[in-house]
Amino acid sequence: MPAAVTSIHGSLYPLGPKLGRGGQGAVYAVQGANRAVKLYDTASPQASERLRDQIALVGRLPLENLAVSRPIEQLRAPHVGYVMELFTGMVPIHSLQHPPKGAAGIAEWYLSGGGLQRRLRLLARTAEVMSALHGRGLVYVDPSPHNIFVSEPADAYEVRLIDMDNLRPASAAIRPLYTPGYGAPEIVRQTGVPSSLSDAYAFAVIAFETLALVHPLLGDAVRDGEPEWEEQALQGYSPWANDGRTRLPWIEDADDDSNRSSDGIPRAIVLSPKLKQDFSHSFGTGLSDPDARPGLARWAERLHKAADHTLTCHRCSGSFYFNCRTCPWCDALRMSFIAVTVYLWDPERLHRRGGHVEAKPGIVRKPDGKRRKIDRLVFSMGQTIDLTERTTHGKPHSTPTVRIETSTGRMAFSPLNDDHWLLIHKASGRHKRLTRRRPERLRAEELADWELRTGYEDQIHRLLGFEIVPGSA
Repeated sequence: MPAAVTSIHGSLYPLGPKLGRGGQGAVYAVQGANRAVKLYDTASPQASERLRDQIALVGRLPLENLAVSRPIEQLRAPHVGYVMELFTGMVPIHSLQHPPKGAAGIAEWYLSGGGLQRRLRLLARTAEVMSALHGRGLVYVDPSPHNIFVSEPADAYEVRLIDMDNLRPASAAIRPLYTPGYGAPEIVRQTGVPSSLSDAYAFAVIAFETLALVHPLLGDAVRDGEPEWEEQALQGYSPWANDGRTRLPWIEDADDDSNRSSDGIPRAIVLSPKLKQDFSHSFGTGLSDPDARPGLARWAERLHKAADHTLTCHRCSGSFYFNCRTCPWCDALRMSFIAVTVYLWDPERLHRRGGHVEAKPGIVRKPDGKRRKIDRLVFSMGQTIDLTERTTHGKPHSTPTVRIETSTGRMAFSPLNDDHWLLIHKASGRHKRLTRRRPERLRAEELADWELRTGYEDQIHRLLGFEIVPGSA
């Protein structure tokens, strides 16, 4: 590693510690500046020129308003690379996958990084950024835990993608690139080209490792087998089948336990049933059929919903799924919590009356007459939660819209924008208009009698109902 590099504009950048390494080179912090340098491993003048052309191309791609760090300026020869922005207070998501040497215990370290709920949110936001790239016709090409940066504080949720130099239009045919352990099987075998579905595969590996702290394909049999078994496993082949064609069972395969892993966090603690289903699609049939893999938009939705279903333990502050009667981290009984159920209001809802059907405003219902639930989330008593546009308006955004603060016996509602917000009393129809000037408070015992209207009555909008669910004691 050189002590310093110079940009094509003459700026000198002294290099600091290495932040990570990918398939083409390493990323280093710049001493005394919020900058980083990607330094390529190059083999020939022709390869160097191709890389410089690619960096220039990325600078022209449509990346506005995305949480990514694009190249700022290229490096001067003999070095090949570029300077990028380095966001302060952020670390690679790799730091949430591998406990440092000397960690007191896996569970304590896992919780110190924000636990399950924070990992789910960070992964969901990463999937949102990658999905937005795909929506602009771009492929990231080489996702890895070293080029996804997340907020370092355990109570923060910012995400940024760095190392954007491999970004390509989806229609561009390029040679396969990948970071070992994260390449889709068709990329590792060099039988396919980078695509949104190879991006989705790499993301699924990153997500599984971040949640469960173990690689989804490297079970005990692979780990304890011959040295070349790992290479075969990462190509998607079962090394003990001896035919080079049989698909490898992933470590949680429902029908084949020959590659189970005794490492990591127990999967029942960190994977919701729907997350496990999506991982099964990624690492089961998705090993040989890329079309079977969930895309990044689906991953964002699933991970956010999983986080919506977590509670915070009153004893250890660990997060866990609300269907657990006790905290899996410390065995404390689950305390009472607040459940938010989302319904849909339709001003032209079809309503059967007598022998004919008429349009009548109201909440959309199922054929049996019961309200149709379209979403649900939970949070712990004593917690402050910001509902986002995903919950209040059904949009795939994490923009906060309403803050709910809970304390002993009370809840306070504070809108975070100037939209139309009404608390409606279900029995009497009286209402309270919410404004940003002051919170509107309800007593816990009356909470179930009120609903939050998120729009005008003559427009389709969401309606939120609340209830306090008793604890396990």
